[in-house]
Amino acid sequence: VILSNMKVNIGLALVGVVIGEFLAARRGLGYLIIYGSQVFQLNLVITSIIILCMIAMGLYQMIQSLEHYYQKKI
Repeated sequence: VILSNMKVNIGLALVGVVIGEFLAARRGLGYLIIYGSQVFQLNLVITSIIILCMIAMGLYQMIQSLEHYYQKKI
């Protein structure tokens, strides 16, 4: 149950981190998205979004593997 909830909430956690970077950071992917949109550098925006998607997919896959491992043991 815990791992299933983690799979759902991992995306929300990343959204929270990026929004925090939008508001207050001088580094990070959220900052790059805001900066790229302000100076019309679409490559920064798209690259940052692709990296965020890859991180989210990797974390989801990791949690799914853990869930599968523990379900096999039971």
